[in-house]
Amino acid sequence: MARRFELGSLEEARAYLAHPVLGSRLRACLEAIQDLTTKSAVDVFGEVDAMKLRSSLTLFARAQGGPIFDAVLIRWFGSADDRTDEILKVSKAIP
Repeated sequence: MARRFELGSLEEARAYLAHPVLGSRLRACLEAIQDLTTKSAVDVFGEVDAMKLRSSLTLFARAQGGPIFDAVLIRWFGSADDRTDEILKVSKAIP
């Protein structure tokens, strides 16, 4: 199912962020999880979904999603997902 619903490019991520409903709901969800007192993304989302969240946040951050994406990455994971960044570099989506 993850492959069926995945975003395939930086352009798709930008379109998602620009969508009047989807982009605003995503940002609202990120603001809400920032308010949680739990320290571990794995405790909140489970191991697999925490991994997917980190990758997705990295993609949206690289798509100029705004400071909330970087803030969530730092709070929950300490940094962006290196593998996602590598995929974007290989695809020449980011320099």
